[in-house]
Amino acid sequence: MLVSVVLLAQATPRNLYEQLCEVNQEWHKHRATAQKMGLVQAKPLKHEQDLLSFHIRTLGQIFRQRPIAHLSPAQQRQRHQHLKVLDKYWQRRDCPRNDYLPYRNPVFIDHEGRYCAVGYLMLKSGKGKFCKAVQKNSNFIYIRQIKSADFDAWQSQSGLSIEELAWIQPGYTPAVRLEQIHRLGVDRKPRFVDSLQATRIYNAHFDRADMFGFQRMFWGTAFRRERALKKYKKYKGKPDWEALRKTHGSINALTVYQSVLYAAVDTTLATPTGSVAPLTKIVKWHPQKKWVVVHKIIEPTINRNHQNVIYTFFSNRGKLYAGGGFETLYNDATQQPPRTHSYLVCFNGRSWKKVKQEYGGIIFGLIYKNGKRYLGTVINGMAGNTRAPIHPTAKVNK
Repeated sequence: MLVSVVLLAQATPRNLYEQLCEVNQEWHKHRATAQKMGLVQAKPLKHEQDLLSFHIRTLGQIFRQRPIAHLSPAQQRQRHQHLKVLDKYWQRRDCPRNDYLPYRNPVFIDHEGRYCAVGYLMLKSGKGKFCKAVQKNSNFIYIRQIKSADFDAWQSQSGLSIEELAWIQPGYTPAVRLEQIHRLGVDRKPRFVDSLQATRIYNAHFDRADMFGFQRMFWGTAFRRERALKKYKKYKGKPDWEALRKTHGSINALTVYQSVLYAAVDTTLATPTGSVAPLTKIVKWHPQKKWVVVHKIIEPTINRNHQNVIYTFFSNRGKLYAGGGFETLYNDATQQPPRTHSYLVCFNGRSWKKVKQEYGGIIFGLIYKNGKRYLGTVINGMAGNTRAPIHPTAKVNK
């Protein structure tokens, strides 16, 4: 699991082999094979489904060339059958979507019923009940981590080794939802981007370092303050970071807008009853060498997992926005499931105002691509959350 996080920080893949190593780290053990097949010299593939299909198809070719004399006749028959099923699987081009984790990771069965390759092999050999149990109890598990007598028995009879099954199992890139927008803060009929278009617009591996704080959102990685300021070359201020930490709390996001430094910070607020309420603030560094609070969010915490948290700043049509979100718990009274909501505020040059429209997830950035704007949101599906509903109007956001 932790290795997947490390992969986010790697450089852009230079060739198809390096791409395959991201999909499954078992490829690192087989560079000689990849070299022989020309994968080290081949250019990277552009689309995720193409990459996943190529990964599985190539392994089918490799496995068919391996000696099988050590297997029993029954194991040889099972191996042959499984490789035929694997061929049908990659031809379907319908791998699971990772709408749960902010990094590349296996998903045994996604919420729409798509099976990973190993899960599909087990399903087609009568182990559907076992697959559902994995989905319920450990849906993001790696093959080598499975500890089960049922799985061991199936693997032993399958004619495929643990090493081969582990090599088959890919990790899936994060599936974020992108909505094409023209103006923010207006009622609209949402225009969502499908998964194939999304891979052409946004790639979590390539874009994360510059645009989005996935690691801060889900893993609490410390914000690198001085390094974050380096991209604002014209900013000449010298903020007091220690004073910010002591007075206001930890930094979630940072930006320079019209030569002013803004930070989104998390802290807590003592109530008159002695309890502690969550508080998220936006502060700016004042020329008089002090931090000034320009906006704060104090929200009721009933039926909430977390307070509103701001994770990103971005500008759109001359205005500065701060985006994030919050999660709600299951509501016994209304029987509403836990949901992830958006939170968005806009600075109009004088004050910050909350944008009332819902965008159905934690806002993590605005993407500009080919003259169009896309608002990106993500949910923490590990907690069983669904996206907060958007009530569309007949008007398309133009």
